[in-house]
Amino acid sequence: MPQDDLRRFFGELLFEQGEISSESMAVLGKLIRLTIDYRDKLKSETGEILTVQETKKATIAYVAALRDGVIPEGLDEKIRNLVRLWLKEINKKFY
Repeated sequence: MPQDDLRRFFGELLFEQGEISSESMAVLGKLIRLTIDYRDKLKSETGEILTVQETKKATIAYVAALRDGVIPEGLDEKIRNLVRLWLKEINKKFY
């Protein structure tokens, strides 16, 4: 997934939310950086591609995990690993 597609996706999230705090902007910046790093590592190590659709699913699962305290069941391993990375690096939560 090209970096521009990721940035466009996260930009759409920002637009949907309207005005957000500087703290939320910092979290969004971390989400973007971590996602790009994860995408590049996944591609180099396994040859797999992380799609925008998978990133959207991961975002939904991330919000659910923050709300419910558990990562939703039935996620593809690639998506689950991205959610775990976000939780670990942004929220210091380990699943």
